[in-house]
Amino acid sequence: MLRRIAYLLLIVGGLVGVPALRAQRTPDSVTVPLMVEGSRPYVMVTFQRADGSTRATRMLLDTGGGGFLLTEPLARELGVTLGATTREEGQAFASVTSPVIARLGPVALALNPERIAVLVGRDNVLPTAAAGHAEGMLPGHVLAQYHVVFDYPARTFTLAAPGILTPRGTSLPMKVGNKSGFPRTELQVEGATYAMLLDTGASFTMVSDAVLKTWGQRHPEWPRYPGAYGEAATLGGQTLETMLLPQGKWGPFTLGEVGVTSQREGTFERYMSGIMRTSIVGSLAGNVLKAFRVELDYAHERLYLSRP
Repeated sequence: MLRRIAYLLLIVGGLVGVPALRAQRTPDSVTVPLMVEGSRPYVMVTFQRADGSTRATRMLLDTGGGGFLLTEPLARELGVTLGATTREEGQAFASVTSPVIARLGPVALALNPERIAVLVGRDNVLPTAAAGHAEGMLPGHVLAQYHVVFDYPARTFTLAAPGILTPRGTSLPMKVGNKSGFPRTELQVEGATYAMLLDTGASFTMVSDAVLKTWGQRHPEWPRYPGAYGEAATLGGQTLETMLLPQGKWGPFTLGEVGVTSQREGTFERYMSGIMRTSIVGSLAGNVLKAFRVELDYAHERLYLSRP
């Protein structure tokens, strides 16, 4: 979560009205292999070097990520010219002053140069090697220009122009942040509804500390652990507690045991809610998403769910 906040502080603010750069005409859709490791999704993206040659690299698909990120070694290999550097929470970010050309299969990605950043001194966009490895991050504001399908069970990812695909699955509402492109969904626990960021880049579902404490007061029998426990250890950031909910619901789908972690109160309610279309109290992440085919129709603000 902290990595995401840092990126957003750097990249999202002050960019209203800056148009995305669109490349020459390319196919309307592409389906590529989806790599799922540690409950996070990755795809191979091909970049064009300054000399015209190409370089393929693994990138994290992060619907809750703020900037199109490159590690410094990748940026230098591509011949990208780095601009001004800023620091957020101990991490240095460099702007770019030369074009970045990237494709997913044959489809040229629509990138806004002012929302591209280089992680100075880093060779991994993940917080630790144990959490996974990627040389770049494909974030929410880029994905929101398309209609995308994360088919976790089939291990495929589809990116298409709006209006090209025929949606399938159970339709649910999905408000999308105007600047961030962040999608909103809802999790039901014991009949109560909790608004969440749909966050593919995080490995483990998160909620506000206030929400987790309320659940703990009502159900002291629900397993509860200090810090990051089990699979949550790959999450990174400042995890306060881990709790195992016996059951939850996502739309019409009943979930089995749902692991959640807590972040400081206000992280979701104040900061993240300010980036969303409407307020949230947490983020629904990979430990839940990986059981589903998750289709995001950003243009019509609809989410389509199905599972084997």
